[in-house]
Amino acid sequence: MKQVALLITFLTFTIISLSAQTIKLEGKQVIGSNKNSPVLSCVPVKITKSMKITSTDGNCDGFWIQKGSITIHKFKNLEDAVGTILTSGTYYVYPKLKKDSKKADVNITLKMPIQ
Repeated sequence: MKQVALLITFLTFTIISLSAQTIKLEGKQVIGSNKNSPVLSCVPVKITKSMKITSTDGNCDGFWIQKGSITIHKFKNLEDAVGTILTSGTYYVYPKLKKDSKKADVNITLKMPIQ
C-alpha cells in the first residue's frame, strides 16, 4: 500500500513539474555595418509538445515567428501573441525594427498549457 502511495505521489510531482515547464525564445535584428543589410539572430528552440505563449517583451515594432524556414505568425504588437499555441517543432523569432532604429530584440516565454 505504501508503494502505491509513493508511486502516486511521484507521478503527481512529475505531472506538476512538466506542466510548469518554461522555455524562452529570443531573437534580435541589427542593421549591419553597410547600413542596408539587417542581421537576424535567434537560437532556435525545439519543442516536443504544444506550448502556449504566456508573455512577450522587447524593444521592437512587432515580430514574426518561423517554424523551420516558414513564417507562421506575424504580430504588430507584443501583446497580440499572448495565448498563441505553438505545436511541436523548431521555432525562431525575429523582431521588426522600429523606425530609425538600428537594433531590436524580442523575448517570448512559452509554457505547457495545463490540460
